[in-house]
Amino acid sequence: MPKVPYEVSKESYHLKSTFFYNKLHSHGYFDLFMQVQTLNNIEGSKLNWSQRELWKVCDSAWDILKKKKIPPMLVFLHPKVLQLHPSFLKYYRSIAMLPQKGLKIISGVTSVDNIELGKISPGTLKKEVIDSLTTSINEVMSLVVSLSTDINETEIQGMMYATAGTYIDGSWRNSIGNEGERVIRSIILRELLSQGDVSSITDKQNKTISITALKPSDILDGVDNIRIVNFVNGFSILFGSEPDITLIDDSSAVVGVIEVKAGLDPAGALERLGAMFKSFDNTLAEYPNAITILVASCITDEVESRIGAAMSVRQRYITTDITSSDSNQRKFANRVRRILKLTT
Repeated sequence: MPKVPYEVSKESYHLKSTFFYNKLHSHGYFDLFMQVQTLNNIEGSKLNWSQRELWKVCDSAWDILKKKKIPPMLVFLHPKVLQLHPSFLKYYRSIAMLPQKGLKIISGVTSVDNIELGKISPGTLKKEVIDSLTTSINEVMSLVVSLSTDINETEIQGMMYATAGTYIDGSWRNSIGNEGERVIRSIILRELLSQGDVSSITDKQNKTISITALKPSDILDGVDNIRIVNFVNGFSILFGSEPDITLIDDSSAVVGVIEVKAGLDPAGALERLGAMFKSFDNTLAEYPNAITILVASCITDEVESRIGAAMSVRQRYITTDITSSDSNQRKFANRVRRILKLTT
């Protein structure tokens, strides 16, 4: 097996970290514990747990929570909570360290995904569904808590993140290319926003919003949903595929294109290069003065040879050379700003 180049491995670990953080944020895990904790602080003490045995909360686990002064609502699923806050199922499934598939199997409820996504309105879950989910989760948590020696709220939160991490890790390997694009787009957009260059954003639903109505943090958090970024000088950026990023002037001419090629498979790099050359060639055929930029995991001797022969790549960068420091990120973003004539 050929040795993976250092730059490729480094890029993978960099992007894996940004990918995990982004998914934890976008899937709401950072807010989830706080939301349940807030509900508990306001309404938790009013819940009636007299039927807890029916809900599969064992006495030994209950006594441990009482001894540790841990609010039961943070650990066990009360049917009223599920009835009025169905999307909180994600929290309780996660602290029970159950994957969605596992909960579906042991509860017999096939709509777990929709419930967690908030697609089920409060008060509309059938009693049999509530009962099945409640008992399935509480039975698992009773076992976990009863066998624990020093459980606390921090550990409960950690259990939730452990489940989230397992889920996210399962989707990581097929997402490295997309994450590379997302990170490069975010680096460019962050600098453009900080310089006051942006006038409006158009999302993938074709809705254009003035920059004055948006917070920079909300724009960056929602970079995956951005299709077009418009600038104060009439230029624009189009986020798409092949090319990944297109820079367009105020007369509609393409002045630059960027292709981001991230990934662990060096052998597959040559295949990806073919698609990139085609994208660049198509652009240069119509706009011969456009600046073509390749951002790649690494550039091996073979890749360098093919790039030289093709003569369609006018600038090239290694992903980790860009991401390794604030200074390098700004330099790359400012190169894009110069192509957009936002700076000299």
